[in-house]
This record gives sequence, structure tokens and C-alpha cells, in this order.
Amino acid sequence: MLLHWIWLAARSGVNDRMKAAVLHHFQDPEDAYYADPEAYKAVEGMTDEVAAALKDKDLSEAKKILDTCQRKSIGIVTYRDAMYPNRLKNIIDPPLVLYYKGKLPEFDALPVIAVVGTRDATAYGLKTAKNLGTQISRCGGLVVSGLAVGIDAMAMRGALSAGKGVVGLMGCGIDVVYPAANRSLLLDTQRYGCLLSEFPPGTPPHKWNFPKRNRILSGLSCGVVVVEAPARSGALITASQAA
Repeated sequence: MLLHWIWLAARSGVNDRMKAAVLHHFQDPEDAYYADPEAYKAVEGMTDEVAAALKDKDLSEAKKILDTCQRKSIGIVTYRDAMYPNRLKNIIDPPLVLYYKGKLPEFDALPVIAVVGTRDATAYGLKTAKNLGTQISRCGGLVVSGLAVGIDAMAMRGALSAGKGVVGLMGCGIDVVYPAANRSLLLDTQRYGCLLSEFPPGTPPHKWNFPKRNRILSGLSCGVVVVEAPARSGALITASQAA
């Protein structure tokens, strides 16, 4: 059941690698939910802390998330669904559940290019990002980015100006407008492309969410273009994950 996918994906105290390991062992979150607690010991890398988290069978939070998605017309795609991107399954810690608004593209049928960079961009960097977004789209590529102010936003606006859809990866709930300055871009992305997040609706944009978000950016993509970024930046983390 979809409810059990959300239950496993939302387990606090279980990191993404362990969630993937649990899914690999049991094949289905519902089987993991109903498994005997002793069976958890057979999962590779299992710890007492993770086993304790899995023994919590309270579905109230999962039901709340599912109800919110239904009320707000938020789509849900799970790791086993046909629309789940195969490229993303190649990373070591793929998200078990993705939430989306808009039209989910056929990622594996398209040359997906992530365009990322600094929020504090130069005029040259902004112009270059917009040109790249436009040209990638005109050549048949799909631009994905993180919706941040600066390079990300300009690349997405360039792609939209070419009359093509884009995908915006969010580091918060799909229903949270962040950053507020990009409200119109979020609306255009949803209208002509797709907003995507692994975080349940209502999740605030915590700073630790964005490195997690970046692994999805690189995992979805055939390549990552860093337009402009300082030595310590999320853009370079994304490039490192891609490498």
C-alpha cells in the first residue's frame, strides 16, 4: 500500500541508505511493516536504533501526509512505479518516494542536464546560465535545477523562454514557496514542467535538506553544469556527487 511506502520513507532515525537496504531485503514496505522484529536483524547494516525505528508501527503521520497530498493534488511516485526514474536507482541512497506537482516527465527518455551555481552570481554568470538553459532546451534537453535565486533560477527561466518544460528540485515540501522571491518561477515550473521533492508536504526548507536534494539533481541527470560557484558550495557538492 502507498501508506506503507510513506511510512518507510518518513522513518526518522533511518538514513536513506538503510531505507534502501530495508526495501532491498523485504522487496515491499508493507512486508517490512508487518515483518517480525527479529527479521530486521537480517537486513545488511541494521543497527539497534534503526530496528527500533522500524518497530514503530504508527501510521498516523503517513495518513496525514497522504491526506494532504490528496487534498492539494500532489502526485506521489514510489521506487517501484514505472514512472520512477531508472537513473535515480543507480545512486546508493535513492529516495523511496517522490512528491510532485505538474507533469512528471519521462526522465529516462530524455537527455537531462542539471544546471547549478551560486546564488550570488555575477552579471556574466546570470547571462551564461540563461543562455545555457535556452540552448539545452532548444536542443532537446531537459533542464533540471534547484530553484535557488541566482544561477539556478536563470537557467530555468532560459529553458522556459524556449517554450520547454523544466524540473525544479525542492529542498522543502512541494507546497512550500521557497525562496519567496521565486514564487512566479515556481508557478511557471509547475504549469509548464514539474516541481519535485522527496520531502513530505509542509516540510520547511531546513539547511540540511539541500545536500540531500542535490544527490537527486545529480542522480536524475546525464550531466551537471556548474556555471559559477565558490569553492565551498552546494553546486560543487552536486558536481562531486555526479562524478
